[in-house]
Amino acid sequence: MEKEISHFWLGYFKNEEDFDDFAEENESYYTEEENEDLYVSKFAQSQNIQWFDYDFLEYGFEEASLGIYEKFADYSYADQWLPAVEQKINELGLETPVNAIIFASRHVIPRPVSVNDEEYALYYIGEIEYNI
Repeated sequence: MEKEISHFWLGYFKNEEDFDDFAEENESYYTEEENEDLYVSKFAQSQNIQWFDYDFLEYGFEEASLGIYEKFADYSYADQWLPAVEQKINELGLETPVNAIIFASRHVIPRPVSVNDEEYALYYIGEIEYNI
């Protein structure tokens, strides 16, 4: 059985549109002339990396009032990593409502960080290894 190690972030955004604006690829990144100030997404900018391959990233926005398993059970390999996510939430004492998740293969983001802004909060909870 093959193993994957991914970085995980949990967060809270005011609404799905704000989250999508943060997480989705900025199509103008691919159409504009080379510009050192342009990032593939606001998420990429928050991690201080201009571009990464979105094939190695999964993200989503869910209802904050649902439990962690109800929110994220439909994501890739969730049965493998959800227990570890729940444990990390408990270890960190994360009390902020969670309605967003981002996870990426660990080779994609070299130095993952948490980001707090007036509009949202995104907490890096660490690496999780799981079977694929």
